[in-house]
Order: sequence, then structure tokens, then C-alpha cells
Amino acid sequence: MKKAFIIILVMLLLFSLFACSEGERVDLTEGTFFFGMTSIQLHPADYYGKHISFDCFTYRLTDVNGREYMCGVRKCSAGYGCKCGKDSVIGFILLYDGEIPEPKNQNVDTPDKSWIHVEGKLASAETTEIRLFAYDEDGQIDYQREDSVKFCTFAVESLTVIEDYSSLAYYVVS
Repeated sequence: MKKAFIIILVMLLLFSLFACSEGERVDLTEGTFFFGMTSIQLHPADYYGKHISFDCFTYRLTDVNGREYMCGVRKCSAGYGCKCGKDSVIGFILLYDGEIPEPKNQNVDTPDKSWIHVEGKLASAETTEIRLFAYDEDGQIDYQREDSVKFCTFAVESLTVIEDYSSLAYYVVS
């Protein structure tokens, strides 16, 4: 019980630091990525106009109508937007005038991905809901069922490819 209380207290502290930050800069680090990203997704208006930086891997989502979204994400379990309690991704839709590296090993559960460091700002204070085909119990796409995720759109001002990602957590947890 004491451990659960401490975890909840730390979560509330981190959440309030992100949501109430007076600074104009938000750095999502290894230790703050999950809670920071969750806070941004839940309260995008609080972060609109602030400079945000983070490390992620590229990930392409295709909605039920065939529209593609290039995203910067991390893998998580039961994170923001995940209703099933299974693995999901948490991150942003990326808007960038330059070249974004193509996703690598997207459908393989491995940290060997196309990692990037991005800096910029939210493109809007609203989230975008992306309707996707659901997955069945075997991890195969079920074209008869739909699910959805909500991501903020991120206007990338600078993008750097990360060659050595060994210190980055592929899988982020709360």
C-alpha cells in the first residue's frame, strides 16, 4: 500500500510539473517521457507554443481510409489511448519539411528502429483521432473491427538521426 501511495504521489508530482510548467521548454527525457507525453496528450492547450524536445523512433500509421501518418513514438503498455491493456505506441504525428527516416522493423518487437531526436512545437492545441483496423489475439489485422488512437500533431523544427540508441528505452512504462 505504501509503495502504491508513493508511486501515485510521484505520478501526480510529475504530472503537475509538466502541466503547470511556467517555462517555455519541455524536454521529454528517459525518465519523463511516458508521464510527459500522457500529460501533453490529455492537455495539449497547456503545451501549445512551448518548445518540446524528445527522442523517439519513426512509425507509420495507416488509417481505415488508407491515409498515412508519419509518427514519432515509443512503445508502451496500456498507455494513453490504449484501451485494451496490450502494447501500444505513444507519441506524435510529425510534420516536417525535411526528410524523416523511414520506419525500420516496424512490425518487429525490437529496439532496432529508426531513432531520431526532434525539437519543435505542437502544430495545434487539438488532438487528431486516427481510426485504425484492430488487431486480433494473434497480432494480425482484423479488417472487420476498428479501433482509434488520438495523437497531437508536432511541427518539427529540427530533426537529428540517432545512430547509437543503446541508452534509449524502446519500451516506456509509467
